[in-house]
Amino acid sequence: MKKSIVASIIGVVATVAAIESSYGQGSVFFNNYGATTDAIITWKAGDSGGSGPVSAGFKASLYYQFGGGALTPLGNSTAFNAAIPGYFTGPIVQIPGYTGGAISFQIYAYDGADYASSLHQGTSTLFTLANGIATGTQPVGEFGPALTAFTVSTVPEPSTLALIGLGTGALLFLRRRK
Repeated sequence: MKKSIVASIIGVVATVAAIESSYGQGSVFFNNYGATTDAIITWKAGDSGGSGPVSAGFKASLYYQFGGGALTPLGNSTAFNAAIPGYFTGPIVQIPGYTGGAISFQIYAYDGADYASSLHQGTSTLFTLANGIATGTQPVGEFGPALTAFTVSTVPEPSTLALIGLGTGALLFLRRRK
């Protein structure tokens, strides 16, 4: 009898802890188009990579921070919509450890396996939602007008940067000799 009462108490405590931890997460729609959000991602004007809105082949990743700490990647990415260029519609994402207050986000757009190795990339400005995002049983939040449009551009290859550096160094050396 005592064992079943202890087991019941442990079960109730574990259930409450599980419910509390699931409500302790913030959630937000990871997209750039919604009821209050409209931020199209385009090519940088004059870029050799393309023009107009970016489309299929591009991905977006979400980074977040609260309390002024470092940006933390969520480890997920979502593909841009092939039917509606410039927009991505991702899943509802959970922000680990978020319990309330202001939270900042930044979106990375790229066309490779990851942002660092992509030939074309761009980032949004860091934007903050002062009232936070949805927690617990509240409806899922949106980025709203805080997310603004941004551009992607071609990243110079390292060899191009090396040649620019060598050329500049040679010009400075020749100028110094005269």
